[in-house]
Amino acid sequence: MRKLIFVGLVQVLLLLGGCGGGGSGSLTSGGGGGGSSPTGSNVVAMDVNVGPNGSSNPDADTPFITVTVCAPGSTTNCQQISNIEVDTGSYGLRIISSVLSSSLVGSLTQEYASNNQPLVECTEFVDGISWGPVMQADVQIGGESASNVPIQVMGDSSFESEIPSACSSMGTEEDTVSAFGANGIIGVGPFAQDCGTGCVLSNTQYAQQPTYFACPSGGTSTSDCQAVGPSIDQQVTNPVADFTSTGDDNGVIVELPSVADPDGAASASGYLVFGIGTQSNNGLGSATVLTGNDYGDITTTYNGNMLQASYLDTGSNAYYFDAGNTAALPDCTSSGSGSSGFTSSWLCPTSEQTISLTNEGQNGTTSGVSIKIYNADTLFNEDNGTYTAFDDLGADTGSQTTYCNQYELTTAANGDCYFDLGLPFFFGRNVYVAIAGTNTSGGEGPYFAY
Repeated sequence: MRKLIFVGLVQVLLLLGGCGGGGSGSLTSGGGGGGSSPTGSNVVAMDVNVGPNGSSNPDADTPFITVTVCAPGSTTNCQQISNIEVDTGSYGLRIISSVLSSSLVGSLTQEYASNNQPLVECTEFVDGISWGPVMQADVQIGGESASNVPIQVMGDSSFESEIPSACSSMGTEEDTVSAFGANGIIGVGPFAQDCGTGCVLSNTQYAQQPTYFACPSGGTSTSDCQAVGPSIDQQVTNPVADFTSTGDDNGVIVELPSVADPDGAASASGYLVFGIGTQSNNGLGSATVLTGNDYGDITTTYNGNMLQASYLDTGSNAYYFDAGNTAALPDCTSSGSGSSGFTSSWLCPTSEQTISLTNEGQNGTTSGVSIKIYNADTLFNEDNGTYTAFDDLGADTGSQTTYCNQYELTTAANGDCYFDLGLPFFFGRNVYVAIAGTNTSGGEGPYFAY
């Protein structure tokens, strides 16, 4: 699960990693951006812009869509919610409680744990945590809809006084719009559930920090909650996996135009298309398919190091990798340290640098790509700091050894394990994300293709 923070002119960054890897515009023919705009009930507009906090605290490289949430079974008790971040590195819909009307929240169906207490989730993003109950809602996006989808209501006041230390110790809670930089987030990565079988366990069986808890509503003590292992169908779910009535339930296409290089643009408008090879507007075409491992990850070779936990992630607002703080790719002097054990620095080369990478799927297919890194300080000051769409924004994670070992990920010779191909990679490309276990015109997911 990966979501990165908004930017300012001087910025503290947090390393992208998340839990357990996986996370991963003719816009109809595949294999590249550009061309005519896609149309159809399976298409929704997607914009990269300053976000809900406005120009005083803008987002950078963050794509947003609008989602409609309804009380289960209702066609009238609904709310259209804009500025929902699109994240191919997480799974499921999560909405900040404060942006939901009281009448809608009161009509959502609460999920319950086996002990009949409300089911609450602790979602770990790299820049913090989100805490809130799991509730069922009907979800509409464009012309697609799904019923009784488990979503997370972030920051619900009924559960705010009982966040257990197993959750709060993982980072700072960011369940307000100002802190999160969005009204919510929709994870459309290569899996249907956010935790899967790994969460269908008893408290004593968790290999890492527990994710789901049974908590009394209105509790006042951090010891009120206990870790639980909900069934698969109770877990927060990627709504796309429930678009079964149209057959567009096997994945998505992220379609974004190219932006001016090296300076970027004030904003960018593209599309999120549902389904792969299910309609005339979502064919795979000539795109190269890179299948993922059990975590949905691919291998990226950079500087001779094979990084086997790499991924394509719209929820990351830059390229994140161990740049080595070299003369060609120095860290910015204005960068600082993050929290939760993760640190990162913006990159500030004196001129735009081109980096060659080779991406490889589990299917043995390889794809050579070139990416660019420009001076972050310069980018953030473009047009007095009003630009938000960059295809060359990079950040130096430093050594990844501690992170890789923590999650038992295979490391390269230099101790690193991943290259995060964040939103800059998506500009000018059609990027396909196929859900694990589904059939597509490019084979069975999980995979990324472009």
